[in-house]
Amino acid sequence: MDKIMYLLNVEISGVKSIKNKVKLDFYKKTVDKNFDSSQYRVKAIYGENGAGKSALVTAIQIYRELMWRSNYLSEGKNQEFLGEIVNKITKKLYISVEFLAKMASRQTVYKYEFEIGKSEGDEFQILHEKLQRKNGNYQNNRYTQVFECRDGELVYLNGTNDLVSYMEKMTANLLSRQSLVTIFTSKILNDIVDKNYIDFFQNVLIDIISMITFNACISVYIEEQDQHELYFWRKKMADKKINEKSFGDMFSEYNELYKSSLGVNEKYISKTDFENYEKKIGQLTEFIKIFKPGLQCIDIEKRDDGDRYKCELNLNYGDYSVNKEFESTGIKKLIRLFDCLQFASTLGIVFIDELDSNLNDVYLCKMIEYFMYYGKGQLCFTTHNIDPMLVLRDNKNSIDFLTNENTIVPWVAKGNAAPDSYYRNGMIKDLPFNIEASDFVGILGGEE
Repeated sequence: MDKIMYLLNVEISGVKSIKNKVKLDFYKKTVDKNFDSSQYRVKAIYGENGAGKSALVTAIQIYRELMWRSNYLSEGKNQEFLGEIVNKITKKLYISVEFLAKMASRQTVYKYEFEIGKSEGDEFQILHEKLQRKNGNYQNNRYTQVFECRDGELVYLNGTNDLVSYMEKMTANLLSRQSLVTIFTSKILNDIVDKNYIDFFQNVLIDIISMITFNACISVYIEEQDQHELYFWRKKMADKKINEKSFGDMFSEYNELYKSSLGVNEKYISKTDFENYEKKIGQLTEFIKIFKPGLQCIDIEKRDDGDRYKCELNLNYGDYSVNKEFESTGIKKLIRLFDCLQFASTLGIVFIDELDSNLNDVYLCKMIEYFMYYGKGQLCFTTHNIDPMLVLRDNKNSIDFLTNENTIVPWVAKGNAAPDSYYRNGMIKDLPFNIEASDFVGILGGEE
């Protein structure tokens, strides 16, 4: 199956210590009909402690939350969280994503951006939001606008006057707290189906659906946060009978993924999905066996709970069993990571913070090699482990260094030079690892 959604770049500013815009490029500068992502599937982000690596992943997490949760900015806990996360100098969080949507012979490049800042009422709201598109089969095309919102108002929509009036009515008093994309998913989609508005929306429908589908492809791992938007989005589309018949081949490549997108970390499984869940646990078993060959199987302990089961996983080693919550820290992390890793192997665009923590170096590098040579999706991770540099050094756009000056320094091949040597010896611009062992004397104890 060919991947049909690809993140080209993401630009972020105003989160934690990141004041200025930081741009992560996942592909070369130009996109044309010869687009080929085979050498651009993996990216590792390195940097000193406090440089902002985790901040970048946190910003992506905020992006996902805003795109999928219509009440995200209405919840007090999220307002408090943003108060801590948004940079205290800029007081605004900005994110833009540029991505390629490839469907059969149709390639379209989209750029979506939004900015969050405080309102007069001292609460965070969406200040600006814009979606643009251009033909992805040729270089140097100019973007044309799909929609733009500013200060809670719809200021542009590529559509008829009747469509603009309808959208203004449906989004009235909502755009400061909700993305237009989120409103479309939670509210407008119902009218499109129930009132047969497909022709009415023809100018923008494919563009916004492409945006929603792209959002469904993004997954973020920060500690134990696991969400499965693709599963719920695809289920919603199926329930609404919006399918290939309505939108050509747009969702044809997602059918099998929909069946397998239920996560192994879910505790409550609907009875209709339980067979698929059992298959996923079988795949998880084979995955964990790579790290623990003594594992016999993973038993599912299920309890009836109406139209669903409450499930617990027990790792069976033959002579004894261990509930997954009492497994080693490394195995628990592998179980939590499994959904993201499997997603990245298919069509997912996955961000993982500190992929290397609690994982053996040898296994870590072999997994990264897998995504380089066999993966279909994209994997971006932060790490302090230098070993992956040796794996990624010959790949494209795969090693970025984030400096304390909020700049990205991409690794560029320099003859036979090794990126790990450059990094260790302070030869990466603005990353001077100029410390000596003796610097700790008198702080941690000891004498010179």
